[in-house]
Amino acid sequence: MVENSYGNGIVCSGPQMSISPFAYTNLNIKRPMDYTYETPYYNQAVDDDGNLTNAGEILFYQQNYSGNKDSLGLNFGVALTFNIPLDKRFQNACLKSATTQEKIQQQILSKERLNYELARLKNCGQLKIQGIEYAKTSIYHKLCEDVIVNPKKGQVLPHSHKLQIKN
Repeated sequence: MVENSYGNGIVCSGPQMSISPFAYTNLNIKRPMDYTYETPYYNQAVDDDGNLTNAGEILFYQQNYSGNKDSLGLNFGVALTFNIPLDKRFQNACLKSATTQEKIQQQILSKERLNYELARLKNCGQLKIQGIEYAKTSIYHKLCEDVIVNPKKGQVLPHSHKLQIKN
């Protein structure tokens, strides 16, 4: 079975199709290479009581074709195998667990991304307030270029007004 791992120990088996080509040869060699052989033909004559009169007497030898040949066989083909889980309840439960695990992993990734962006915002802001930043030619300049430092809410910055006095 094909197994898919989704982390946190969740492994689901799925259907599988396996194609296995094969080829093999078979060589049969018959030795000695005799094309014929002789079979003795015995005297079958019997007396009045049914007993053989000349038991063991060979009348002649019969020639037989042996069919004794070398042979070479070449076999090839393809074996196709299907493995299908028979109980859909376990398959569905495993896939549901895998979907839940993927959502958990996505949530963890989103949380880590948020932590990174908040740390970047905080550190870049503090450095900008202190007047520290990368040179525009640095490859790291882009890390903090989108961070804007604004005055704190409710803070009065030093400023001046022109007053006009009317007589």
